Amino acid sequence: MKTFKQAYEVLKDAEIFHREIADFYRHLMEKSADNRTQLLLKHMIKHEVRMAKNLANYGQVGQQKVMKTWLQYTQEESAKDFIHNLELSDPPTIKEINGMQRSVDRYFSELYQAVYDAIESLEVKEVFEDLKEVQDKERITLSMATNSLWDM
Repeated sequence: MKTFKQAYEVLKDAEIFHREIADFYRHLMEKSADNRTQLLLKHMIKHEVRMAKNLANYGQVGQQKVMKTWLQYTQEESAKDFIHNLELSDPPTIKEINGMQRSVDRYFSELYQAVYDAIESLEVKEVFEDLKEVQDKERITLSMATNSLWDM
C-alpha cells in the first residue's frame, strides 16, 4: 500500500514501533525461565527504548519546516503485523529471539534507506542517513552483547 506521509510522521511511526517491540520483549521476558534468554531480552529492551528515545529527539526537529516534507511512503508495517509474521516457539528459543532482533534492525535499516532514496530534500536525506547510521551502530553493539551471551 502506498501512502503519503510527512517525514516527521515516519519518525513518529518508527518510535511507536520501537516502543511496541520493547513491550513485546517485556512480555517474552515474563514468560521465560532461562537466565540467558532473560539477559538477552533485557539488552534488547534497552536497545529498543534507546532507539525510541532517539526518534523522539528527532521528532522534536519535526516541527521544523524541513521535516514536514511530504513523501510517498511504501514500506509500512505495524509492530503487531511484524510480530504476527514471525515464526516463534512458545516460549521462543534464544536463537529465535536473536533472529527476531536482527529482523527488527534490518527492517529499520531498510526503512531509512527507502525513505532516503525516495526524497529529494538534502536536509531530510541527511536526517534519514543519520538514523540509518545510528541504527547500524546500535545493531553492531547489540550483536556484540548477544555474542557474549553465547559464550556464557
